Amino acid sequence: MAEYSIRAIVLHLGVKPSSTEEYKDLAQDAAVRLHEALDRIGVKPDSVRITFPNNDPEIAIDAAPYLGEVSESEMVFISLGGVEASRKHSLDFLKEAAESGVFAHALLDKPTWEVAHALAETMNAIAELEPVKASRIGVNALGKPILTPYYPLSSSMPGDTSLTAAITYPNALAKAYREGGLAKVVETITRIGGEVLEFLKTLAEELGYKLAGVDLSVAPWMHETSLGLAELIAGARIPQPGFARGVLEVNKAISKAARTLSLAVGFNEIQLPIAEDLKLKLRAAEGVITASDLARLSGVCLAGLDMAVVPYDKGLIAGLILEVSAYAETKGRPLGVRLIPLQGVEPGDKIDLDRFGETPVIAI
Repeated sequence: MAEYSIRAIVLHLGVKPSSTEEYKDLAQDAAVRLHEALDRIGVKPDSVRITFPNNDPEIAIDAAPYLGEVSESEMVFISLGGVEASRKHSLDFLKEAAESGVFAHALLDKPTWEVAHALAETMNAIAELEPVKASRIGVNALGKPILTPYYPLSSSMPGDTSLTAAITYPNALAKAYREGGLAKVVETITRIGGEVLEFLKTLAEELGYKLAGVDLSVAPWMHETSLGLAELIAGARIPQPGFARGVLEVNKAISKAARTLSLAVGFNEIQLPIAEDLKLKLRAAEGVITASDLARLSGVCLAGLDMAVVPYDKGLIAGLILEVSAYAETKGRPLGVRLIPLQGVEPGDKIDLDRFGETPVIAI
């Protein structure tokens, strides 16, 4: 089995399209060029992604269905970027993106109850259509765009087309910890991050795009479990006292490696999305974690509140968004909220999330 995989190669376009046609043409051309270049250099990422800069939501709304077609036909994920949550048409923008099969996020520019309530209602409206569609939108709780390969909070900077990459490697880091403690974890992150950076550099040269860098975040995918790594280092299970210390130690290891590599971009923290981590799903099924537990972990963990299926309660969900925004302001870094709020479900129920599989509902 491979030690790690390149989770995503992302092209961040620097052009703000002015029409549906321009959106579609840019996406198709970028997808073809990316796939051809990856074939030439022999790199096979788990996903190929294209992120557009933030734009007028009215223009982006019209383009979303056509970009959904491009996403399916060209085998790429596409993000329309973000929009200020308080802006006119922002909620329609999120709904159209999710329904069309592309990604988008809201920038929490005004952390008020009114805005948070509107976002809670929007998340629920999307999830009721089809639960997995709610996985395509999120809330950037700091309200400031971030250049990262991770969806749905990925942004692009106007006028600056560049490439980023993400890695899947929690189990390799757990093995390193067992062999040599945190020093070995730092060494392993630095080595693997450097290898992926070299792949990305070659791709950037092949395409003539700017090399932005690698997001060294430790993100799970099913058996590749971030929770397993954090619990191993903490010596405590989530949400027991002491667990947050393990999360912090992973983040400190990532920070040390990022300083060595210098071309580290994005979040560079451990991630705990419930639907993407089999061990987290197990803890959720045991009923030992709540959405509030995860929200509080945002203080030490990127998007501690991510891919969680919860019973719909507008007030409580709005409160969770505001809770995470408080941690984001305190840290001075973007944090994400991605919830799947459904009516008529109870903690312990299991919801089919398509490629994410069955995911337990947790209490708020």
